[in-house]
Amino acid sequence: MTDRADEFRKRAESCLALARIITDPVERAKLLTMAQRWYDLANEPIPDLNAVLEGFNEQQLTRPVAQQPQQQQQIQPKKDEKE
Repeated sequence: MTDRADEFRKRAESCLALARIITDPVERAKLLTMAQRWYDLANEPIPDLNAVLEGFNEQQLTRPVAQQPQQQQQIQPKKDEKE
């Protein structure tokens, strides 16, 4: 998972590099906000995948299953070939 965090940090650095050279203050603010969000994502704790899966599976097991109506086939009388 460190590869993911490294990628997020690189994206943040790219945003900062662009923010240093851009002249529009509105766009600069957007880039700085985006850089901050990338850094936040890079530094978030990694959730325990097994705990997430266990919670999901438990939720699926306790959820009522919707019953699908069953279709019945009607037997059609055979047509004689002589008719």
